[in-house]
Amino acid sequence: MAERVQDLVIGGGVIGVNCAHALADAGRDVALIEKNRICSGCSHGNAGWISPSHSLPIPTPGLVTQTLKWMLRGDSPLYIKPTLRPSMLGWLWRFFRQCNHEAEVRGLAALAALHQQVPVLSRQIVERYGLDCEFSHRGNLYVYLDEQKLAHAEEELALLREHGIEGTLLGRSEVLEREPAVTPAIAGGIFYPHDADMVPHQFVKGLAEQLPRMGVRIITGADVGGFVRSADGTVRGITASNGEIRADSIVLAAGAWTTKLARELGVRLSMQPGKGYSITYGAQPGTPAGPLYLVDSKIGVTPWRNTFRLAGTMELAGLQLEINQRRVAAIERGAKSHLPGFQAENVQEVWTGMRPLCSDALPVIGPSVKAPNVYFATGHAMLGLTESVVTGRLIAQLILGQTPDVPLEPFSPDRF
Repeated sequence: MAERVQDLVIGGGVIGVNCAHALADAGRDVALIEKNRICSGCSHGNAGWISPSHSLPIPTPGLVTQTLKWMLRGDSPLYIKPTLRPSMLGWLWRFFRQCNHEAEVRGLAALAALHQQVPVLSRQIVERYGLDCEFSHRGNLYVYLDEQKLAHAEEELALLREHGIEGTLLGRSEVLEREPAVTPAIAGGIFYPHDADMVPHQFVKGLAEQLPRMGVRIITGADVGGFVRSADGTVRGITASNGEIRADSIVLAAGAWTTKLARELGVRLSMQPGKGYSITYGAQPGTPAGPLYLVDSKIGVTPWRNTFRLAGTMELAGLQLEINQRRVAAIERGAKSHLPGFQAENVQEVWTGMRPLCSDALPVIGPSVKAPNVYFATGHAMLGLTESVVTGRLIAQLILGQTPDVPLEPFSPDRF
């Protein structure tokens, strides 16, 4: 006989865990199913940032020319493997169409609204359960080597300020005073005081440990085979390798793997898996005191109590997890160009994960007209940790029939 719950969440990463938490917190009967282990994907090895400062969407004016140059280099910050796959070609066409000022402003307005309270909401979850994840509301320093890029960043800062995201422009001496580990060859920087950070896997696993106490059944090591429908076509549940689960509502939070499930519902997401990398080291000299974004190299730097992480690159090469050592070396090289005292010693982990990147770089949150009781929570790209708590809250509001805190039209799965 099939198991029955009110709400079934598919995906055990930071988005799925937060959706399950928000629903259980509202008194719902919830199950969460994950094909591997909890926090075994992108939620494990990212930079750990909760960053409203990253509210400008990835497609920006001028990115087409830059991307074409990067495509010729296998170690570039954004690498797109040449392919004739129709899905990838269609995605690229839509992505490049977004590289204009009008689309950038629309995307910024949508993301800024979504990011308005994310550090506060994350802090509340951490403090509520006493999660040991080194949460710190210490801001983030963006560092620029190139004068022209710094000048362009001033223009972007003006746009961010229009949407309530504050940052402080710093000259070379001010950056070095704040962060002596940085090379004196810098042009300057911008400090975003409202950004926060934490050790991502400790947050996800710590919150997941609370779920069974709230009545959530967690099922790991189980593949979802397909959907169960009633005679009128309504989705009533799923088939999985461990049996059938019936549910009133289903939340698709399977990250880059959501595209396949969506296709079975007749929903075509313009989303590709974007491979990201990170390298985690033991604590060592030459590392900064706080988080840095090395803008010229597109590398995130996060020091924690006993570890230090570099994270970066976006590789569009299909759904595969092979580690490209050339890209790992490029991350270390980029970090050393900004942090002259950093020796890249005591490597603890080299990691890669697949980030779900939509062609407009906005997440997918909410139901489709093709399956009104199936709720999408995916496409968060590099902002999964940033947007996780608010996404869970919004999904719970939708399922409970409440008015969402944030307008969700820009994030509809039917926008493609």
